[in-house]
Amino acid sequence: MKSNPTNGYRIHLDALFRFKPNKSLIAVAISYLAVIGFLSMATYVATPAHGMYYFLLYAVACAGIAGIATPFLWTLFVERKSLATLGITRKRIWWSLLLQAIFVLFIQGELMRTLQGKPWERIVPLVALSLAIGFFEAVFWRGWLFQKLESAFGIVPGMLFGSALYAMFHIGYGMTGSEMVFLFFIGLMFCAAFMLTRNIFILWPVFQPMGQLITVAKEGLELPLIATLGFVEILTLFLVFALILTRKHKKMVKTTA
Repeated sequence: MKSNPTNGYRIHLDALFRFKPNKSLIAVAISYLAVIGFLSMATYVATPAHGMYYFLLYAVACAGIAGIATPFLWTLFVERKSLATLGITRKRIWWSLLLQAIFVLFIQGELMRTLQGKPWERIVPLVALSLAIGFFEAVFWRGWLFQKLESAFGIVPGMLFGSALYAMFHIGYGMTGSEMVFLFFIGLMFCAAFMLTRNIFILWPVFQPMGQLITVAKEGLELPLIATLGFVEILTLFLVFALILTRKHKKMVKTTA
């Protein structure tokens, strides 16, 4: 039987472009509207000046419930898959961490310039925020939203549409149109980096949080030192929740085996 010389091309093209929408897109749309809604409420209604209300809307509702719990629970209980499909996995972790360390070299200078002259008590809560929100962004934007769009429409539409949604999300921070254009390309960069290993540890805990820290510091966000505790606690909850659900999935697999 003769081989078809176009088979490889067709497979490659199907990876780049496809049209296979599924019910997961509904969950993605709802979670996206939720994160941008909660962030906008935190920024414009509560405002950072009202620390506790801002924290509850931003860290708990936006990042925690809409950004972390929704993808986790959908993946485990609806799709019956492990959190590894979101990029939370040990596979290729050392390559991911090595590449992350290399990426960091390119932005550490910008971070030093941005933080120069700022008192430590202003920097510490922003670092805690960046670690917690950085985990949310790595999971939600790359592990969840990008991969669901890629599964439905292919790599190219997934990257473009996912990065556009990522940029528009920053309306909730009060960013301008030119800033969001820049963030669109940042989104493309993060997607490309994530695709190298399909592991969030190519982005977190340093590379993406460092970018987040640069952004919030340049925007002049100021939080009380006590806010550090809140963001450390919410990050701990994210990680513990991931661990619990990972063990839950293993038990589910054993039960059905």
